[in-house]
Amino acid sequence: MIDALLELQKPIMLFFQSISTPALDFIAKAVTYCGDAPVAILLLLIIYWCVDKRMGFAFGGTLLPANFSMNILKVIFRVPRPWVQYPGELESALPSTATGYSFPSGHSTTAGALWGTVYSFSKKTWTKIIAVLLIVLVPVSRVYLICHWPLDVIVGIVLGLFFSLFLSKKMYELYDDEKHFGKVSIIITTITGTVGLVTAILLEGGAIESLLWKDLMETSIMCSGLFLGAYLERDRINFKVPSTITKKIIGFILGAVVGIGLWLAIRAIPLFPMIFKCISYFFLVFWSSFIYPMIAVKLNIFEREIK
Repeated sequence: MIDALLELQKPIMLFFQSISTPALDFIAKAVTYCGDAPVAILLLLIIYWCVDKRMGFAFGGTLLPANFSMNILKVIFRVPRPWVQYPGELESALPSTATGYSFPSGHSTTAGALWGTVYSFSKKTWTKIIAVLLIVLVPVSRVYLICHWPLDVIVGIVLGLFFSLFLSKKMYELYDDEKHFGKVSIIITTITGTVGLVTAILLEGGAIESLLWKDLMETSIMCSGLFLGAYLERDRINFKVPSTITKKIIGFILGAVVGIGLWLAIRAIPLFPMIFKCISYFFLVFWSSFIYPMIAVKLNIFEREIK
């Protein structure tokens, strides 16, 4: 069944490969990075620390569950990448961004969830136009670069937009819902944290395939870090973003540099690499959502909100 579906999509892939030029490759690579994890994380940190922490939580609370669901589908369907299915006939122009299995597209899911949420919250026409363009162009770039099948990006973009449409505003409202925020956060933290940690242990022991399960482990544990960190921040710190540009710049640079440094240090521990990789991703999000805001309040970079 899967082989037949891939065979039907092969002519589309050959067409995109036939029109490839260095100039188009450059543009496609630039566009595709707008659906990449580092860009998404950078945007989330800017919003959470410098613009509106509730909106930042809404972005993360939409993006990470969307990617968690996407990785579950990858585990279920296990569709090979185009150049893996047809070696010698199809060749990716950017294989470094195409790890793991193919269906559905992670970049397209991220584009739908991230830029769909940008569209939902934005009040400016030009921002909405950029969001719509990236929602369309990121999936196209994935097919052009021979990283994904057309069906991969279609399902990915629909999945991301679904989460953006039905979850982003609810996540924003949940942040101030004292009755339900704690319960929802505990449930999500427990489920995703358990999935992430158990997966890391099984990967460490070689019981499951890294290509298939690694991305699910990372997304799961990051999701648990976000909901636990955001709940603890609101309950115990309740910071508000800096009011001056100077403090925003200083606060962002300090939080990003120290956070990334500690993340890399944890990953470099030469024991149980998969388990410490799992811990590093949890720490990265927990640092961003709770530990750093707590430190920034003490350093008078952030202030406390008055309830």
